Amino acid sequence: MRRAATVLLSLSVLALTGCGPTADDIQALVDGETAYDDALALREAVVDAGVECPGTDQLSAPADPATTFLDCANGEMAMAVAGSEESMEELLGAFRGEVDVSVLQATNWFVLSRTEEPLQRLQDELGGQITTNR
Repeated sequence: MRRAATVLLSLSVLALTGCGPTADDIQALVDGETAYDDALALREAVVDAGVECPGTDQLSAPADPATTFLDCANGEMAMAVAGSEESMEELLGAFRGEVDVSVLQATNWFVLSRTEEPLQRLQDELGGQITTNR
């Protein structure tokens, strides 16, 4: 526990001086989750976790270019990385009414799937929480 506190303190000092990770990166470390810079980086982690995602076309949100989307082009999964908390809430709000969609959500990202099984595999590797709209 003492070591974790020392690491967090060191990361905080680096972040405050502009030489280290951002506040979101530090929060992700505390939460045990990884924050991603964009949807392509998230896609790489998804594929590394053993889940197929053949799509590689990343799109940026017009109102928030730091928010990126990627459709896996398999008819089953899509993902997004939010550039801000507001963007994350807007994105999630857009899918709350969808039926038969499962969402794996973490610090600044989420993965949507028509089935929960791939999300369970991803959760083991990437962290996050799964919710399902039935």
